[in-house]
Amino acid sequence: MRLCIQRVLEGSVAVDGTTLASIGKGLVVLVGFGQEDGPELAASDVFSGMVRKLVELRIFPGEGEYAQKMHCTVREAGGSILLIPQFTLYADCRRGRRPDFTAAAPPATARPLFEAYVRRVDEMMQGNVYSGLFGADMRISLCNWGPVTLWLDAAELFSPPAKG
Repeated sequence: MRLCIQRVLEGSVAVDGTTLASIGKGLVVLVGFGQEDGPELAASDVFSGMVRKLVELRIFPGEGEYAQKMHCTVREAGGSILLIPQFTLYADCRRGRRPDFTAAAPPATARPLFEAYVRRVDEMMQGNVYSGLFGADMRISLCNWGPVTLWLDAAELFSPPAKG
């Protein structure tokens, strides 16, 4: 599972010219699942960890002496989260000029995982969570703030430390 997190002043997602969701201050998050992510992922500690990590990242400015520091979570900052399904986070561009997406989870696996992730983030945020449409040709608009863009890979965050 991979997340590309962007702190934004505003963001929106549209399909066929119709806006599905829009947010003000918050996070636009591209969410991808790989071949190694099976249906059991949704019930795992790794999945819960990726929910917590997203919601609890302190990447918004605080107040007073913390105004120029990343001090607050999205919830503390009064922000929203827009989650976008994005299989291309698993693109392999090492050979040729055309990306290979065989490392991405198939739609039958990725769709329920994405839907579960949206539900779990919404539960933790207690609302203010929106999403794109799985499998659709979406138009994503955003005004990146900072810019702040972070990459989270579950395999890197939650794998056992190397022995040595």
